Amino acid sequence: MRKKIPSLILTLILASFFWNCKEEKNLPQSEFEQAVFYEIFPAILDSIYYDKRMLPPPPPPPPEFFENYSQNELDKAISDYKETETYKQGIKKWEKKKDSLNQDTSPIYLAISDSITRYEREDMYELVQHFNNQNIILDSKNIELNNGFKIDLSKLNSNNEKIKFKYQSEFPKGREFWRTEYDFYIAAKIGFNRILFDNTKTYGVLNGGFGMGILNGSGFRIFIRKNENGKWIIDKVVETWIS
Repeated sequence: MRKKIPSLILTLILASFFWNCKEEKNLPQSEFEQAVFYEIFPAILDSIYYDKRMLPPPPPPPPEFFENYSQNELDKAISDYKETETYKQGIKKWEKKKDSLNQDTSPIYLAISDSITRYEREDMYELVQHFNNQNIILDSKNIELNNGFKIDLSKLNSNNEKIKFKYQSEFPKGREFWRTEYDFYIAAKIGFNRILFDNTKTYGVLNGGFGMGILNGSGFRIFIRKNENGKWIIDKVVETWIS
């Protein structure tokens, strides 16, 4: 009797896993998509977000210091510059600033688009191409291009406890977003397109945009898949545009 207990437990675990998978796939399309989005969101944020205040100081634009170097000696010029007292003092200031930011418990706000409302048409091709070894199939006739959902801020989670979210509709539009002074720190504005899934709802792709200034932003195509444990994970992030 004792030998049968582990087998029984394993059977129950497997049954629960497959039941949850079946239950998830039977969700209406909109509910399923939202569940996946909120599950994968912390990993997506980790893959595209960084705090620009933490970046080390770059070498300065090439002034007199670089005049004695040829164009083929750029690496050596930068290496030599990093040995100068000017650069070393800059690094010391940056390290102090970085330590101060790490100890600062003030929230870091991200302005996120209020809703996710459309697909990128080329994602149909990109999804099939990226997972070409899986021979996935899309039900392209039943893809509702214009439907979507409003993002629920209460369901957005981050692995960085300092990060908080606000809707973009709470802020001025266009360039005034960046020109306006706030009494809290806004690190970036982000937005996403809908997730396009294959027929089995095992593979998917979505697009995201991440901006930190008027001419400082990037776009990403994010391929996701369900792993052997039934958890949604990022397979690859591809940069699609930069400004």
